[in-house]
Amino acid sequence: MRLKIIVTGLVAGIISITGFSQSTSEKEITLRECLKLAVENSPKLKISLLEQSKLKYRYQETIGKGLPNLNFTGALDDYVNLPTQLIPGEFINRPGELIPVQFGTTYNLSGAVDATQMIYNQTFLVALRLAKQMMEENVLSTEKFKTGLLLEVAQSYYLTQVTRKQIVNQESNLQKLEKAEKIAQSQYESGLIKKVDVDRIVIQKLNLMSDNDRLHVLLEQELSMQRYYMGLPMNQPLSFPDSVPLSTLIPGTDTNLSNHIDIRMIEMQRELANTNLRLKYSEYYPSVTFIGNVSYSNQNNSYYFFGKPDAWFNMSLIGLRLNVPIWDGFQKRSKVSQSKVDLKQIQVTEDDTRRILRIQSEDAARKLLASIEAEKRQRQNVTIADRVYGISQEQYQKGLIPLTDLLNSETALRDAQTGQTYALIQMKIAELEYMNANGTLLKLLE
Repeated sequence: MRLKIIVTGLVAGIISITGFSQSTSEKEITLRECLKLAVENSPKLKISLLEQSKLKYRYQETIGKGLPNLNFTGALDDYVNLPTQLIPGEFINRPGELIPVQFGTTYNLSGAVDATQMIYNQTFLVALRLAKQMMEENVLSTEKFKTGLLLEVAQSYYLTQVTRKQIVNQESNLQKLEKAEKIAQSQYESGLIKKVDVDRIVIQKLNLMSDNDRLHVLLEQELSMQRYYMGLPMNQPLSFPDSVPLSTLIPGTDTNLSNHIDIRMIEMQRELANTNLRLKYSEYYPSVTFIGNVSYSNQNNSYYFFGKPDAWFNMSLIGLRLNVPIWDGFQKRSKVSQSKVDLKQIQVTEDDTRRILRIQSEDAARKLLASIEAEKRQRQNVTIADRVYGISQEQYQKGLIPLTDLLNSETALRDAQTGQTYALIQMKIAELEYMNANGTLLKLLE
């Protein structure tokens, strides 16, 4: 049900973008249109793309740490009581005493500009690379989610098509039964058959009508969910093609698993782990920073809004700051060891993932081949059952066979159609699973 709900919303999005309005007549929506609009309108995919933007800004933030930094500070102090210092009494011929003395001025106004510029910092250089790799990882994560979305939507699309195909088959069978009912009614009125024979056809027709009504309700539920999730009016006309294309895939032609999204994501995790290892090693390196400072101060016992013009004093400096790590209790060594373990874990994960993907690819290929053959046999079965029913109807009309044979052939036709419909959806799902196992689902958008 969840799959059908997703298709519903996606299809509605297609309609809205292609200019579908309330007054527009029904338009058949192709699978490619449905998938394209699914990608464009998926909220989770939009969130993933917004995450990409956030990572881009984080990368720019990291760059900013390597650019010059300027800061201005200002202060205005009004000493209501000047601070007191104790000085030795020897300065004023009072040895052995501590004399309280107040230094300073009542009003102090100051302003300073500090500047710093990183000259060398290995941690910054590695962190910059790490931030860029995180952006690349998010691109792969977005692609993986897109692949999962395409699988769900395509499956739901085919399920909806099958519902429509079942309705077409049921309506065709209903017409055949109505024709048989007219023949039986004519024979009953001529005294050739009993009333119970006519009733048997009526019962089978009513059962078929009930089944047909159920399929119509199911289809309307699917379409209503499409309108609901995409915010379309409940009377918005939507339609899917009745025919489901046969599989054209040849199993065994797309088995290059190195390009599979799961493998590429593991390779990206390895790159991130290697960069993280270099980040830990970078903590052993010294760093050099340039600093500069320019400050002005004004001191006076009388208040001036901008300070007394002739009482401003300047101080400025430039210099280098060197930071050399010497000892941290083996913390950095432990961090490096942890990162090396991470790399070993990733290698184990990659080996296991490759084995699983190989098994899934082979299983999907076998399942696809089997489903193609099953659909072909069921299609032949429908052709034969339809021909048998046609002959039975003609013979019954001529009075050559009993009503039981006609009803049995009609039941056999419906069973064959149901079997062919089931085989068809199994074939399409197997096709999607094969593409997913080999990492080629994105080709559906081409």
